[in-house]
Amino acid sequence: MENPSRPVTGYPAPNPNGHPAHPYPAPPPPLSQPYNYPPYYHPAAPPPYPNPRRSFFRTLLVATVAFFVIFGSVLLIFWLVVRPHLPEFQLSSLSVSNFTVNQSRLTATWDAHYRAYNPNKKMTISYYDVVSYIVFKYDVLSSTQIPPFKQDTRIQTDFTAKFSIIDSYVNGKLVDDLNSERTHGLVTFDVKLEGIAGFRYGGWRARRRLIRVLCNNVPMNVSSSSGGSGNFVGGPRNCKVKMVVCNAILFLALP
Repeated sequence: MENPSRPVTGYPAPNPNGHPAHPYPAPPPPLSQPYNYPPYYHPAAPPPYPNPRRSFFRTLLVATVAFFVIFGSVLLIFWLVVRPHLPEFQLSSLSVSNFTVNQSRLTATWDAHYRAYNPNKKMTISYYDVVSYIVFKYDVLSSTQIPPFKQDTRIQTDFTAKFSIIDSYVNGKLVDDLNSERTHGLVTFDVKLEGIAGFRYGGWRARRRLIRVLCNNVPMNVSSSSGGSGNFVGGPRNCKVKMVVCNAILFLALP
């Protein structure tokens, strides 16, 4: 009698895990596409071509900003180290003699004494082409040249100016104004200085600047009974200083 546990020939042996056995291997899974194509990539867009004009202006702007920053820093450091100041001027005295007004003719002689002070600790000042003026009602009556001079640091310099006008023509309105003030005992003049100032710090020399000194409204006791002579009233007067720097005017009003 045959053994019942022996498998029948021609049938696959039972799977010991309990799953039914197949007589043939499982077919491969179906392909989604009949052929395998390589993946397709879009080419990257070329970078935009730089605008040469925009690049030029950007470079110019950066260079300009850098220049002003560096220049401003240098000026700030220089100012902190040197601390430049405008000079100070004083009209010490003013006298007049032979002051006569005859119809439209004017004769007079003025003597002015000035005092200049350099308040800088580290900068010297040199003055060139200095001219002084006697002015009445915006009209220049007389002018004179003052020799050049130099001031070291923190030093005072006294100098004089002499003005003379002899039988010079003046317009009728000016004559009337002079006689009107003279009848009240006081005639008011303006005394002005104008010249070139050069500042120097060690081996460094700044560009020369135009300097103006204004001593305005100086009253003089020139009355009709004084014989044409007189002096200014009120004692020494501090003057205003103006200096032209880069088309800008710096003002210094002394106390």
